[in-house]
Amino acid sequence: MTNRFFTHRRRCIALALSLPFASAYAQNSSDGSVVTAPPLPKAAIEDAPPLKALGGGLLRIFGFQIYNAYLWTPHGAPFDRSKPHVLDLHYLRNFSAKQLAERSVDEMRGQGVGHDGVYGKWIAEMQRVFADVKEGDRLTGVVTQSRSAKFFYNGAYRGEIADPAFTDAFFGIWLSEKSSQPRMRDRLLGKAQ
Repeated sequence: MTNRFFTHRRRCIALALSLPFASAYAQNSSDGSVVTAPPLPKAAIEDAPPLKALGGGLLRIFGFQIYNAYLWTPHGAPFDRSKPHVLDLHYLRNFSAKQLAERSVDEMRGQGVGHDGVYGKWIAEMQRVFADVKEGDRLTGVVTQSRSAKFFYNGAYRGEIADPAFTDAFFGIWLSEKSSQPRMRDRLLGKAQ
C-alpha cells in the first residue's frame, strides 16, 4: 500500500512538472519585494517603444521552481493589451517545444478562447517558433503594434505568428482575467498582494 502511494505521488509530480502552466503559485521573492527583471535581448526590442518592467515573479509547482516571468510595457505603464508589450520567461526546468505548444493550447481552451478549428494550426505555429528549453534558457514573446507575436530564444529571433487572435489567446494565458494563474497574473501586472 505504501509503495503504491509513493508511486502515484511520483507520477503526479512528474506530470505536473511536464506542464509549465499547471496550477501553482507565483511570488516575487521570499520577502515579497519586487524583483528586478534582467535586461531584454536587444533583438527583441529594436522595433519597440521604450519598455520598462511592470512586474514579474517565480512560478512554482509542488515546491519546484518552473520559471521566472516578467512583463514589460511601454515606459512601465499599466498593462494595455492593445499596446506593444513583452513577456520574458526564464526557464528553470526542461520542456520540449511540443510540450510548451500543447500546454499553451490547453490553457487557451480552458479560458474558452480559440476553437478546435484553429488549435492544430496554432500548435504547429508554436512548434515552429518555440525551441526545446532547458534550465537557464529564455523564451521572449513580443506583441507588436500590429498585434503579431514575435518569439526569441536566448535572444535569437525564432519567428513570428501574424495572427491577432493567436496573440491575444497566447499572451492571455498569463494576462487574461481568466488566467489559471491569478497570483502570477497579479505579479506580472505589478499589483500588490
